[in-house]
Order: sequence, then C-alpha cells, then structure tokens
Amino acid sequence: MMLKSLLLLVLCSSSAMAATSLPDNRHIVIKGEAVVRTAPDRADITLEFEAVKAESVQAKQQVDAQVNELLAGLNNFFIDEKSISAGRIFVEPNMRYDENDNQVKDGFRATRKVKVSLKKLSLLDGFLNFALKVGVNQIEQIQLLSTKASDYEQAALDKAVANAKQQGSSLASAFEAKLGRVYSIQSQEVGSHFGYGSNTNIERIMVTGSRINTVPEGKYLQESITFRASVNVVFDLVVE
Repeated sequence: MMLKSLLLLVLCSSSAMAATSLPDNRHIVIKGEAVVRTAPDRADITLEFEAVKAESVQAKQQVDAQVNELLAGLNNFFIDEKSISAGRIFVEPNMRYDENDNQVKDGFRATRKVKVSLKKLSLLDGFLNFALKVGVNQIEQIQLLSTKASDYEQAALDKAVANAKQQGSSLASAFEAKLGRVYSIQSQEVGSHFGYGSNTNIERIMVTGSRINTVPEGKYLQESITFRASVNVVFDLVVE
C-alpha cells in the first residue's frame, strides 16, 4: 500500500507542468521527443537588382534588362516558370547627404526582387556566378530545403509519439505499474531548422567589387535539415 501511495505522489508531482486539467485517478505526464535528419534537395534563392540613374526611366530600363537576361538563362539550370517569382519594380528618388548633412536628391533608384527555386543543388555555385554576371546587386538569401518536408515532419511526430509510449511504459514498470489508456494529448510541436556546413556566409552575398574572380568555385553545403517534434501526453496508470 505504501508503494502505491509513493507512486501516486511521485507521478502527480510532475503534473505541475501540465497546461490542462488532469484526472483524479493515478496518471503519468510524459513528454515524447524525436529528431529526424535529412539532406536538402532544393535551394530557394532571393536576388535583388538595383540601378541608380539620373532619370527614373533609365533606372527602370536597366533593371528590366538585367532581370530579363536572368530569366532568359534559367533553362540552363533546369529552372522552369513555376519555380520563379518576380516582384514588382520600385522606382523612387535616390537620396544622399551633402557635406552639410542635408538630404539632396541624386537621381532615381529602381529595385526589383526575384526568387527562384533550384532543384539541382550541384548547380548552385554556377547559378550564383551567372546571377552576378547579369548584374544582380545582392544575393539576399539562400535557403536550403527538402521537397519532402511534410513527410519528415510526420515521421518526427510519429517517433515522438512512440517515444512518449516507451517512456511511459518504462517509468510505469519501474514503479510496478502498467501504462493505461491515453487521457489527453495536451500539445504538440513540429519544426525544422538547418545549419550550414562549409560556408557560414551563404545567407547574404553583397556585390562590393569586381564580379569576376579567379578563386575556385565555392561549396555550399550543409550537413542536414533537422526536423524536431514533441508531444505531451497524460496516461492513466494501472496498479494492481
């Protein structure tokens, strides 16, 4: 009888962390967690074009020409129209500060962003070189992803559920009890993140000098994309 009372005291003490109401009978609160890792198979790249000219129409025409040249060469990288998103072009006065720290107009600035999805990661470095060659001013972001993200998220969640069951059974057995039915599933979280491998500066590339260099081609790698899932479960306990 003392063992049963101790079991109830120990298990109910963990219920202070629960976000919802708990049963009055014997129970156990478990957090199941799991991680699934996979290699990326797609890159989403955001590019920005910019031109500053004395006349607004000149600035717009330069950006239009550069974007059109980029679009014309995308077939070489197996990028189809469905994998391209080109935003609106913005034209505004280009302002600068004079020697008296006063703002003065200095021509017009035109900007436009283009986002492409590259499905052959082996072509990533070549594509970036091509984008710089046609006149992109900033490679704003490179996001490496998996086309099967939803499958891996589900796999992580399934493993988190299995982990919760395993933990519950193990703890219950340690106190000479058995795991009962599920009383509630309080919350679940599924998410992913990625960390770059050989190049930690991949997210943003600014054009600050010559577009042509003689260094070997860069490698844009990451070890894996990590999918994490967690689930909080309340189980009934069966004590004989």
